[in-house]
Amino acid sequence: MKTKRLLISLTLGLGLALASMWLLGGPHHPAQAQAGTGVIRVDGATGTDAPGCGSAASPCRTVQYAVDQAQPGEEIRVATGVYTGVQGRPVPAGYPNPPASNLITQVVYISKTVTIRGGYTTTNWTTPNPVSYPTTLDAQGLGRVMVIAGEISPTVEGLSITGGDAAGLGGSPSAGWNEGGGMYIINATAAISNNRVFSNTNIANGDGGGLYLWESPSTLSGNTVSSNTADFGGGLFLYRSAAALSGNTVSANTAANNGGGLHLYASTATLTDNTISYNTADHRGGGLRLYYSAATLSDNTIYSNTADFGGGLYLWESAAMLSGNTVSYNTADFGGGLLLDHSAATLSGNTVSYNTAYRGGGLYLYESPSTLTNTVVTDNRANTAGSGLYIHDHSSPRLLHTTIARNTGGDGSGVRLLNSTVVLTNTILVSHTVGITVAANSTVTLEATLWATGTAWANVNNTGGGGTINTNHDYGGDPAFVNPNAGDYHIALGSAAVDRGVDA
Repeated sequence: MKTKRLLISLTLGLGLALASMWLLGGPHHPAQAQAGTGVIRVDGATGTDAPGCGSAASPCRTVQYAVDQAQPGEEIRVATGVYTGVQGRPVPAGYPNPPASNLITQVVYISKTVTIRGGYTTTNWTTPNPVSYPTTLDAQGLGRVMVIAGEISPTVEGLSITGGDAAGLGGSPSAGWNEGGGMYIINATAAISNNRVFSNTNIANGDGGGLYLWESPSTLSGNTVSSNTADFGGGLFLYRSAAALSGNTVSANTAANNGGGLHLYASTATLTDNTISYNTADHRGGGLRLYYSAATLSDNTIYSNTADFGGGLYLWESAAMLSGNTVSYNTADFGGGLLLDHSAATLSGNTVSYNTAYRGGGLYLYESPSTLTNTVVTDNRANTAGSGLYIHDHSSPRLLHTTIARNTGGDGSGVRLLNSTVVLTNTILVSHTVGITVAANSTVTLEATLWATGTAWANVNNTGGGGTINTNHDYGGDPAFVNPNAGDYHIALGSAAVDRGVDA
């Protein structure tokens, strides 16, 4: 009886053990290690990194060592201080036109999904405050500051990134060019937030002084990108990247060629609620240049940027969508606020005001069949012609519900057409020397227009030029803007424009 019981117990035990092995995948398939969920601390003190460092009692010395030993999913908390020293790493997969050595240099190289946060102190590893306790990664002009590579989703937050220079590091689709002075992101879905990216350079045949994204649908939010320099994209350059940028400040960056603040190349990016100001491009797009980019720009403020063409924005072959943006106080030779070049863009609810140009104070359209809806074009200035809009050379835009008022300078024309065909519907066109000037080779069709005749807002002449002008449903009277001196061109209840619009 005892023997039977023993055999039964052994049999049951063996059966349970076999069942457990089967559930776990069998004895020849050990369980995979789980992603890390711990915290690694870095204090930047002098000395050598110790294996297994990272606790509050024994922090790591360098950010790179902490990244190298971290498991995917772990967080690296970096104390205030300045972290320098670049090291070489082999170029990542897909890296275009690498240097002959196949090595790239940077302060930090990330190839796994980890989180790096700055702004801590050695007495407070819980609550970061990067403003009071900045954590600075400084490449000191010896390479990039940071490279993020591969199909990973890391987070970088609360760092100051400076002193980067990508000279000789390649990474461009064009041989001999170098990309991303401060940060280079390739094939990654990174989250870059609340960082300062400043005083990086990439001026020797380079793009993206501050940041360069290569085919990376990353998210950038709450960052300040300032005082960076490059040939194209002084602040940022996006290459085939459907990135999302929100709440960033892009300011005082310089491009020796195009895209002082940002340059988008074949990128369906989304830009929302960003401030883009005081950037300079020697040629095109002081604030932004869109190149073959069907991007979406919403609720951005773009002001005080400078370029030869398109002080605020320059669009080339870009069916972009712009809505709710304010474009003001920008300066250019052509297109103070915006220049649309071969671009079937769609603009809705934008305000273009107080911009200055030699020609096309507010907007300059060149071979562009764009659509503009609910656009306010006011208080711009042109030195020669088209103080509000200059529409040139086979452009065929459609303007709906547009207010064009009080633009000055040059020949005094609020709108000037040259070799173009334009349709304006439900338009307030007031307070110019000439409301619209139509050259002999152009045609304009105006349906439902308030000219403000007999009021202080009246044009000296409503129309001019030898072209074809078709009008229907013309109105006079006071537009009764709510507060134009404060930039509020909404119409009050007593406006002569109320209930005068036609079905558009």
